[in-house]
Formats: sequence, structure tokens, C-alpha cells
Amino acid sequence: MIIDFHTHCFPDDLAARAVPRLEEVTGIRARLDGTAASLLGSMAEAGIDCSAIQHIATRPGQERTINEWAARIQGPRIVFFGRLPPETPDWRGELTRLLDLGLPGVKLHPDYQGFFVDEPRMFPFYEALGRAGLIVLFHAGVDIGLPDPCHCPPDRLRRVIDRFPEGKWVAAHMGGYRYWDEVETHLLGRPVYLDTSYSYRELGAERMKDLIRRHGVGRILFGTDSPWVEQCQAVEEIRSLGLTAVEEAAILGGNAAGILLRS
Repeated sequence: MIIDFHTHCFPDDLAARAVPRLEEVTGIRARLDGTAASLLGSMAEAGIDCSAIQHIATRPGQERTINEWAARIQGPRIVFFGRLPPETPDWRGELTRLLDLGLPGVKLHPDYQGFFVDEPRMFPFYEALGRAGLIVLFHAGVDIGLPDPCHCPPDRLRRVIDRFPEGKWVAAHMGGYRYWDEVETHLLGRPVYLDTSYSYRELGAERMKDLIRRHGVGRILFGTDSPWVEQCQAVEEIRSLGLTAVEEAAILGGNAAGILLRS
């Protein structure tokens, strides 16, 4: 089984507006049109069995509609993480609804949402997510389309992990896009999953393999960041690392299946 833990798609009517806007902001060409149908086609081509959708946070007030849409189209091949901005006035109520909808986790983007990951005001929010058993995926490191400062660098994320070591934390982009020296110092060996999304081309095969082995293969999740990366190419990049068959199977799907089943 291959599970892509980090993808994006939008409702059909929104995709036609959202993808071109994101292309303009980031300067990156999308490989798909941002719809669920195009993602399913890409998955079939790449041999991917299931993709997890990580919503891109934009502005508060949309979470109820987006979470309901996600629950309607979620199925065996597409799993949605919920949208739960911490600035939502009744975030506890929306958290209860998210659990009722059967969504396994939430995606947080501290840059878009305007908080530093280790701010004390966030601690009750993290505590509630942990008690609910939800997976929490952070955009970590640089966001190409946004200016400094980085709101989720590895040293700040480590403070959260140290405070809540039982949480189901996932740091996207191998722990922090373009912050990989700091990832080595602050995150390797800690109780946090790292996803591989949008990292191979800058890290290169040797350094990526080194980070994987030093962190522990059991805490690495395959991710692509589709539609910004072609899924078939990302699968081949993992297969090119020279890992053992057991390690490769764990990264491409086994680890993700385990954490999703426990949520």
C-alpha cells in the first residue's frame, strides 16, 4: 500500500480560482487542476492507494463548510484532515463537530494563521487536540509564498513537542522547509513524524536518506504536496534512495496506515 500523507485539493468551483492564485503567489506551476477528480487520476497513474488532504488555511469562518464538504466526499481512497483555525471563536465546538464527522486530524499553518507555534496561548488548543486523539500536521519551515518571519521553525516546534510528548505531531517538509540544519539539532529522534513532501529536490538523495535514518524510519511519512509535485515522480524519488524493502514499505505506506488507524 502507498499512502500520500500530504496533498491538497479543493471543491470544484473553488479550485478554478484557488490554484491560479496560489501559482501566482508561489511562482510554482501546479501539476493538477486542484480537484478531487484530478487527484484520483494522478493517484491511479502513480500507484497510490490513498491520499490525505491537508487543507490550506486562508481565512477563518470557512471551517464549518469545508469540514462538511470533506466528510461528504471522504472515502477509502481520500482521507481529509479537518480545518480548525485556532482563532475560531468556538473552536471547541467545531472540534466536537470535526470528531463527529470522522476526520482523523487537522492541518495547521502558523504562517497563514498568524501565530508562532510555541506561543503559550496555543497550549490549551494543543492539549484539546491531543485529548481528542487527533493527528496534527504543521506546515514547518519556510513557505515559498509568504514573507518572513517563519512561524514554525524547528526550535519552536521542539518546545511544543517537549511540552506535549504524547501528541500525534507531524512536521511537514522533513521537519522544516529550508531549515534542515535546525531539524538535525532540534527534531531528529524526537517524538514527531516528518513527512517527505516537497523536500527531495533541495535536500538531494544522500542528505534525505541520512535524515531518514537518523530520525528513525518508523517516524517518516511519504508525502508529495500535490498538486505542486507530480505524485509518480515523488514515489520514484523515495525508491531511488537505496533503502531496504522493509524501510521503503514503511515510509511509502506502513507508517501512515498505522497512525491513521490509531486516530
